[in-house]
Amino acid sequence: MRLKKWMLLAGYMCLFLGFGYSCYSIFVDETGSNFWVMWGIASLVMGYQVINFLVEKKNDKWNNSYVVADQRVFRRILVSLSISYVFILIFLLIGTIGFYNDFISGYNILVGAIISSLLVFMISQIVQRFVH
Repeated sequence: MRLKKWMLLAGYMCLFLGFGYSCYSIFVDETGSNFWVMWGIASLVMGYQVINFLVEKKNDKWNNSYVVADQRVFRRILVSLSISYVFILIFLLIGTIGFYNDFISGYNILVGAIISSLLVFMISQIVQRFVH
């Protein structure tokens, strides 16, 4: 997949501003939630990514295109995402049955589904790297 330099920079900036806005809005909200710290860390990481991108590509023209993801890498990511998607659907189905029978709370189902699907995605990426 090929992207122009300005398109990638605009995407990074949108993520940086979105994470920063989420961090600020949760921080200002007086419910006592400390979730703003995670959004702040994500915002700092995206800010670093923007600065790093500008430093690395400062001599290129704004309309230059370059390869962001090779077709093989893109296919590998799609396979991992599909495995993770199937896993999260199964997890949520089991969690819904547990929630319906009062075995588990709804918040725990969502947190468990998100964390476990991320772990499945990472593990499938590692396994695919060794298989191919």
